[in-house]
Amino acid sequence: MNTQFSEQCKSRLYRLKFETPVESVAFVLADSREAAWRIGKTVMAVLLGVGVQHVSLHDIRSFRELVRVGVSDDEDMRVFELAIVGGKVAEWTHAPYFLTDDATLLGKWAELRADLAADVARTALRRAK
Repeated sequence: MNTQFSEQCKSRLYRLKFETPVESVAFVLADSREAAWRIGKTVMAVLLGVGVQHVSLHDIRSFRELVRVGVSDDEDMRVFELAIVGGKVAEWTHAPYFLTDDATLLGKWAELRADLAADVARTALRRAK
C-alpha cells in the first residue's frame, strides 16, 4: 500500500498535542492555526466531558511544518512522528484522535500501524531463531 494524502489534507491538516485533561494527540482539518486550536479545544472538551477551560493544548503544527522537521522517507508519514533521535524516529503517535473523516489520513495511519506490526513480527521471528 502507498496511500498519498489528498490535497485538502496537505493544505489544511494540523496536529495538536494536548496536555490536559489527558495527554494525547489529535489531527484536524482547519483553515488556520487558530481555527485548529478552537476546533481541538471544543471537540476534546465535549468528548471528555469537561469545560473548554480545562483543555490545554500546545505544539500545533501544520502538515508543511511536520514535513519540514520529519525524517521518514515517506513525507506523509512524518505527521505521525513524535520524537526523532539520531536522525531516526524514536516515537510514533499512538492512538490519536482523528477529528476529521479524511480517508487518506486514515489510510496512511492504517499503513503505519501495519508497518509497525510487521516490524514487531520480524523482530520476534529473528529472536526465535
